[in-house]
Amino acid sequence: MPTRTPMPRALEPACGPHHTPARRAIDRAVARQTLGDLTDAYQWAVYARTLAHRATPPAEQLDAAALLAPLAAVNGHADQAVTAYRDLADLATAHLGAGHERTLYARAGLAQARHRVGCCDQAIRDLADVYTTAAHRHGPDAPVSLNTLTELACLYRDCGWPDVAHRCLAAATTIANRYLPSGDPLRARITDTAGTPASSNHRAVCTQARWS
Repeated sequence: MPTRTPMPRALEPACGPHHTPARRAIDRAVARQTLGDLTDAYQWAVYARTLAHRATPPAEQLDAAALLAPLAAVNGHADQAVTAYRDLADLATAHLGAGHERTLYARAGLAQARHRVGCCDQAIRDLADVYTTAAHRHGPDAPVSLNTLTELACLYRDCGWPDVAHRCLAAATTIANRYLPSGDPLRARITDTAGTPASSNHRAVCTQARWS
């Protein structure tokens, strides 16, 4: 199923004769993704990430990794998604810093990827740490903080902790209602999440097993 955490930032198309093969592969993957051909986009993203390992600029390595990780997840390559998000988180930390929004989104994506393969306890701990860092560095009303808190509620809910999930969503709702305007997409997402049941598919891999 698609990852729920947004990509760290929109990838900007490159044009001109001097762009690297990695950048051209990134652009091709983005184009295929825009057209809805996620399988072809994934294949181009794998190729782009392979090229971007070869002494390309950090920005290209980051863009290639940021493209591959969610595409691996949406195409059902769960183990590869864990590896790709770990790669992305390491790159973002090294080049942007531990508190940068892209780094925090990458770490959140890694936690979600681990959750999907059943590493639930670690995923919840890691995502809680991302939220703490995001709220401290960017404020509790920042999109990265609210998105992470909402996703943390989803992890708790899917692992059979409805009371904890409800508390996370209640806190996110209070913050969103206080700081975000009516009609804001993030407020709508929090509301939608509150009305979404736990994923039945997660039970097959969950290591928490706290359903009633």
